[in-house]
Amino acid sequence: MWRLSICDDIKKRYIRLSKGQRKVAQFVIDNPNVVATQIASEVGRLADVSESTVIRFCYAMDLSGFSDLQDKVKGYLIERGGTVEVKKAIVEKRIRQQIGAEIVKQDIAGISKTFNELNERDVEEVVQLLHESKRIHFVGFRHSEPAAYWMFSNLKRLRDHVYFIQHEADKIAQQLAFMDEDSLLFVISLDEEYEDLATTVEIAKRKNVKIVAIRDKRLTSLKEPANSVLIVPSAKEGGATCTIAIYSLLHVLVESMVMQNPEQYKSYCENESSPKKQLNLTAIS
Repeated sequence: MWRLSICDDIKKRYIRLSKGQRKVAQFVIDNPNVVATQIASEVGRLADVSESTVIRFCYAMDLSGFSDLQDKVKGYLIERGGTVEVKKAIVEKRIRQQIGAEIVKQDIAGISKTFNELNERDVEEVVQLLHESKRIHFVGFRHSEPAAYWMFSNLKRLRDHVYFIQHEADKIAQQLAFMDEDSLLFVISLDEEYEDLATTVEIAKRKNVKIVAIRDKRLTSLKEPANSVLIVPSAKEGGATCTIAIYSLLHVLVESMVMQNPEQYKSYCENESSPKKQLNLTAIS
């Protein structure tokens, strides 16, 4: 079925438009290249109307919004041979959409793979250790450090005696001296990073510290020092997919830990946010 071009449709409806909308209509007819490549506010400025008038014009044309108008104008230009600039903008938009869709697809696949291969009992053990340990020390070097710090900062909001081990020899030594059998060392390390952590983990193990490890695969050449290990298989692929899967797992651990005793953690959060608590913390610091 033959359809009117956007410009022909505008001309057909022109008489029913308001004074301001007619300015937009004429601008679209006279300057389709500009409309195809600029934002709504800029089109409004050039047409000497407000951005809201541009949007109302789109609705008057039975369009869903300005992006819909742009799509119609771009299609019109392509049918007429178009300009290099417009064609380039269309191609770039399609590439961005394809890349975005592929990234989301990879992230979902990485998360699904991780949780499909996790042992539910292992997850429950880790959650119990997070809930029961008197002191928790988080450590992750290089690429794993942001994830370790994310876990530390979230648990810091929920309970006392949560620590983050910085990648400095004296800081590591200080926290190791502070650990005992009531402590939990929470380690996040990808394959190439474990060597950096091996000494720290070994010393903690000799002090009967409980250890949780999140890695991309199980150790083969070394005896496993951790009490509980959670594997993120997609981490072997590297990049952001690895990061998304790890953060999803950490999020599950935090939420599951809170579910162990919701009232306890709710009470702690309320106390932390109270003016009295904030005043005491300020005074101590």
